[in-house]
Amino acid sequence: MRSSPLEKKLIEELLPICNYVQANYRPGRYISVRWINGNQQYDAEVVQSGSFVTPNYYPANSYFEVTCIMHPNEYLARELLDTKGMAYGLEGIQRLKNGKIESQPVSYCGDEHIHIFSKLVLKQINKKAVINYPPDTTLIVDCTVNTVYAPYDWKILVSLVEEGLSAMRFREIYLYDSTGQHNHSFWPSKDT
Repeated sequence: MRSSPLEKKLIEELLPICNYVQANYRPGRYISVRWINGNQQYDAEVVQSGSFVTPNYYPANSYFEVTCIMHPNEYLARELLDTKGMAYGLEGIQRLKNGKIESQPVSYCGDEHIHIFSKLVLKQINKKAVINYPPDTTLIVDCTVNTVYAPYDWKILVSLVEEGLSAMRFREIYLYDSTGQHNHSFWPSKDT
């Protein structure tokens, strides 16, 4: 449960930024991040140095914007896990008129769960893409996936998202699943 604004910022902004840095920091690419708390068009300012930092590879100065994607019923599942200790699939959870949460078992056919989640990812990325971010902004996409994803499932999700991306201003889109430790970077074609 995200009971305070500080916890919300930590979970939804700082931890995703840390994940990106941990996945990308290496000899030749040293990353310094300054998180900005406020309503500006980005979540962090980035300064990079090292041999990989060149005008055509990694910019010396850039920005991070973070977005979190989860099934709309994720908050109900967290509440149910906190109060009852268990919940079934996200598609089968609903709040009843009396305020109680009902959870019914749900099954998927093949990779249906991945197609459902990929639509949520693309919708959120496209929503972010219409905002006028500074040049060289990386969009960090924290995915709370709708069930356990094996490496093969993650590859399908990445493929569906990459196929569905249109041209946009982001320099890079970094997609990751914090629970399964999967990640992938996209370099979308530039919007002109």
